Amino acid sequence: MKRILLIALTLLMCFPAFSASAAEKYDTSVVLYTCRTRVNCKLFESWSGTDGVNQIGLVSKNVRVTVHALYPAFVLISVPGDRTTGYVSRTCLEDPKIPDPVNTPPYGVDFNHFITRIAAQDAPVTTQTGGGETLITLHEGARVSLIGFENGYGKLIYHRQYGYIDSRLMGEIIPVYEIPEDAGTDKPIAAYTSFYKIAQDESNLNRMNNIAVACQKLCEYPMPAGSNLDFNRDMGPYRASNGYLPAGVLVDGNLQQGYGGGTCQVSSTLYNVVLQLPGLTVLQRRAHGDNGASYLPIGVDAAVGSTTLNFRFRNDYPFPIRIDAHSQDGALTIAIYRAD
Repeated sequence: MKRILLIALTLLMCFPAFSASAAEKYDTSVVLYTCRTRVNCKLFESWSGTDGVNQIGLVSKNVRVTVHALYPAFVLISVPGDRTTGYVSRTCLEDPKIPDPVNTPPYGVDFNHFITRIAAQDAPVTTQTGGGETLITLHEGARVSLIGFENGYGKLIYHRQYGYIDSRLMGEIIPVYEIPEDAGTDKPIAAYTSFYKIAQDESNLNRMNNIAVACQKLCEYPMPAGSNLDFNRDMGPYRASNGYLPAGVLVDGNLQQGYGGGTCQVSSTLYNVVLQLPGLTVLQRRAHGDNGASYLPIGVDAAVGSTTLNFRFRNDYPFPIRIDAHSQDGALTIAIYRAD
C-alpha cells in the first residue's frame, strides 16, 4: 500500500500546481504528514529546481501544517483552519507526525523503483527531459537508481532537485521488488543514489577514496536475520590503517579536516535505502543540523563519526540481507538484496 501511494505521488510530482489563488488549485486530497514550522516560512505558488516561484504569502513560526506532497527541496502544505495552500522549503519544517502510519511511509522517503548501469561512454544528468542544464556526466559502468521514467528519461534526485538521464544511454533496467520474498537473491528490494563532488583537489580526492573504502566494507558485511549494523563499528575505525584518508568533515554545519571525511555520505545514502524497507528498524540516526547535508534532500541524512553521531539499524526480516554499494563518476548507489 505504501509503494502504491508513493507511485501516485511520483505522478503528482510530475505536474506541480502553478496557481495558488484558491485551495482547489492544488491537490490536497492526500494527507501524508503534519509538521511544525520552525521559522517564518515563505509560501510560494510553485517551485522550480531548488527555487520557490512567486511568493504568495507567509506562514508564521510554530504553526502546525498539513503536508500533501514532498519534493527534494519543497513540500506542498495547507494550513488547517484557513485556505492557505502552497509550497514551502523543506528547511522550514520540523517535528513530522504521520496521521496514518499503516499506509504512509516515514517522512522524507523517496522510493526508487529501478536500478541500472550506464551503457554509453557519456550520459549527462540534466535538469529537464530532453535537455536543460547538465548537472553531472556519468560514464560507462556507473550505476544509478531511479524513481521512475518521464518521456523516455530516467528520473532521479540530484542533491535537492530532480535530474534526468536518457534511457537510451542505459543498459539493463532492473526493477526494485516491492515484496522482498519475490525478489530472489539477484534482484534489489531497495536502492538509492546520491551524488558527490568529483573535483580533483587533494581533499576531494581523499573524500572519494573514503567513499570507495566504505562502499567496499559495506559489500563485505553480512546481515543475518536479527543482526545489527553499527556504521562506526563496522565501517570504522576511520584511520589510515583502515584505508581512510583526511578529507572534509561536516561538524555542526562547519567543514573541518578529519580522517574518513565522506563516510557520512555513505551512511546517509544507506539510510535512504533502509527507510524504504519496513523490515529494517533504525536504532540510531542524527542529521547534520537543521539544514542537513547538501547532497540529499532536507531531513534524510545520517551523520557518523562519534558516539553521538552514528547510524545503526537492525534486520527484522526473517531472512538475511546483503548490501551492494558502488561509487563512480560522482554517483554513489547503494542497494539491498535478499541474501538467501
